[in-house]
Amino acid sequence: MFKNYKDEGYIRGIKEQNNIMVFIGNGFDISILKKYREDGLVSSYSKFYDFLCYKGFDKKNLLYKKMEEDKKNNKENWSDFECSLGELLQSNIHTNTLEEALKEIQGMFLLFLNEIVTPEVLLKLNNDIEKNKWGKKALGRFLGDLSRDDYERMSFPQKTEHYHMYNYLFVNFNYTSLFDNYIYLDKYQFEPHPHKTVDTNFAFYPNPNGFNKTGIDERTIWSSFIMTDIVHPHGYQNIPRSLLFGIENNEYISDRALNRFNKSYWAQDNPKYKSYFNDVELFIIYGTSIGETDNWWWENIFDSLLNKNSELIIYFYKDKDIEKDDVKSIFINACKIRNEYTEEDINKVKEKIYIVFYNETSSHKLFALKNDEDA
Repeated sequence: MFKNYKDEGYIRGIKEQNNIMVFIGNGFDISILKKYREDGLVSSYSKFYDFLCYKGFDKKNLLYKKMEEDKKNNKENWSDFECSLGELLQSNIHTNTLEEALKEIQGMFLLFLNEIVTPEVLLKLNNDIEKNKWGKKALGRFLGDLSRDDYERMSFPQKTEHYHMYNYLFVNFNYTSLFDNYIYLDKYQFEPHPHKTVDTNFAFYPNPNGFNKTGIDERTIWSSFIMTDIVHPHGYQNIPRSLLFGIENNEYISDRALNRFNKSYWAQDNPKYKSYFNDVELFIIYGTSIGETDNWWWENIFDSLLNKNSELIIYFYKDKDIEKDDVKSIFINACKIRNEYTEEDINKVKEKIYIVFYNETSSHKLFALKNDEDA
């Protein structure tokens, strides 16, 4: 569960605490690599397939054959790869054979990551973060990304105020440190104790666009506190054996062989993370395809939206004609527990979901990559 900084007493003047849980997908890494690599090499599923071809990877590998099929069928998300793994698990292929194939793929994937996320890329990103203070700005101004209609329907802005602790937990589904680098509040953009008489260290903007409903406007700035933490439930690039590929399906718990491919089982999602969902006021999903292979997370968000006073913002990359209701349906369809609920329940959940479309040219505030002179 979230640490309660108000009750601990180490930080003076905290009035209330707002817990915000943010899920980061591969779309974030792709946006970074597009900006800082000139060769177009990014961490996409299709580019990894091209990398395997270039390296002369064993074409007899079962998963490589599936990737070939995905390529022909224009499947391009990492969730497609994990769905293919799930399909193989339901076939008559022995799990030991499949696990060996996956191990070979994972080894090549590590080489792929090390080739695209270079020290040069990290240094370029680091320099721009120092100059533009992206991390601190992103966390204080993101409500400015909402449309007027969504903002006025949302209850979260009304829960903010002076002297609140904005406590962010980032669940980074990526294996790289690109997002960790982006969000790290270093000494060039953040001072833990900038004042002599109070401990406030953060500015939160509750109504950046000045939508007139709440009595606060674009000039309102809450003098506040901030804490951040990051977890990598699917593993970390610098620890090769920690990388998890697979499915998330609790029905496999009783089968030890199939459990070898259950991400939630090996990441220990239930004991490590489930209690967090009890205390979240706002969920944010950014840069993921919201596939069924991460449904453990989506179902816990669904349950919280239905039964608690939480809300969800989905930042969805828009490269084709798609409507906000379509994105809400993508989220709902990724939750297998939807079949356990009535249409009224599902509509209640949808009412608490807000959509922000973004791409490389949009002016969104959250995790933006625009230099100050370009803004």
